[in-house]
Amino acid sequence: MKAVDTNILARFMLDDDPVQSPLARDLVKAGVFVPLTVLLELGWLLQSRYGLAREHLAASLIDLFDVPGIVLDDDRAVRAAVAAYAKGGDFADHLHLVAAKGVEAFVTFDRGMAANDAIGVMVEVVD
Repeated sequence: MKAVDTNILARFMLDDDPVQSPLARDLVKAGVFVPLTVLLELGWLLQSRYGLAREHLAASLIDLFDVPGIVLDDDRAVRAAVAAYAKGGDFADHLHLVAAKGVEAFVTFDRGMAANDAIGVMVEVVD
């Protein structure tokens, strides 16, 4: 199985390039692994460059995860991160928690960062 970069997923989701979008579709149909770092960048790209609103971005990511051939590192936790983002959480913060699964706590100075019980990583704010 191959891992894909952000640009492959963007072309697949946006279908906005006559040459690259069909290539991206073929790659995804063959089965691809999506690293957490790529998801982080994809969320940033779709929100900042393409202006997708929170609700639309969250729904689009869930649709992407449901595509046959898409493989995530921890499907349940990634979906929990997107669900928390859809409700107003910070996308990057929740993906950080997914990446930190198995630790005692995620330590931060960010008072706005909230734990995500569905992911199972405690957030510890340092004063």
